[in-house]
Amino acid sequence: MSKHALRSSAQKESKFTVNTPIDKKNMNTSKVNETPSRLPGKNGEKRPEMDRIDEMFDMIKAVMAKLDTLDEIKQRIVYVERQLSEMKNSIEFAHAEVKELKEEVVESKRSDQENKEKIRALEEANQHLLDSVIDLKARSMRDNLLFYNVQEDEKENTSDKIYKILEENLQIPDAREKIKIDRSHRVGRKRDSNRKPRAIVVKFNYFQDREQIRMNARKLRGTRIGIAEQFPEEIEKIRQTLYPEMKKAKAQGHRVRMVRDRLYINNVEFKHY
Repeated sequence: MSKHALRSSAQKESKFTVNTPIDKKNMNTSKVNETPSRLPGKNGEKRPEMDRIDEMFDMIKAVMAKLDTLDEIKQRIVYVERQLSEMKNSIEFAHAEVKELKEEVVESKRSDQENKEKIRALEEANQHLLDSVIDLKARSMRDNLLFYNVQEDEKENTSDKIYKILEENLQIPDAREKIKIDRSHRVGRKRDSNRKPRAIVVKFNYFQDREQIRMNARKLRGTRIGIAEQFPEEIEKIRQTLYPEMKKAKAQGHRVRMVRDRLYINNVEFKHY
């Protein structure tokens, strides 16, 4: 073969080698996050272009890491926002409940105040009614006297026993004709014969007769018989608390008198607190 032919064949082979395309499949085998191979330059020195590529690749990795962090932060922010939204809804619901409870409390207080006023009015009305009943009972007993320690017998006539006391002990002549007894009877249930006799309550027709007998009760001293006014139980309880003060004032030489449930010492009402 001639020299010209050999030169021509070598040039064709060289041209064919330069223009051959790079195998893309082999180029894609490297991962994005892997640092490209750093090819040394002449005499083993690094190329400046490769250094810049390395720096850019490091920057890209840093940016990608930051993007991953930002994505995680974003997810956390979304979660926190959702939690805050739920919390806000809960707080709003709680506020609504608190408001409703406050309104109920206000209404309850108003209702309670109204009930207290009603109860106070009812108590006042009840006390007024009770006082009226006690007063009526006291008025119905105005003409009554109680006789204590009068011998009790079977099938007795209590009015006869009272007339006998009036004539013999109180020395009221012709008591049966002068003093009218409306009715009389023993108080309470019948007792055993060995127990203290029950009191006899006597209702006289006239208040003046009752007062005449009461004023002469001092003539019964030395006997077991006693005479006292009759009062409702409510008044009698108050009188029982006043008796010690009455005796004390008498012992000190004061003038004392008791009218129903009131004690007067030297014409001044005694206040029992």
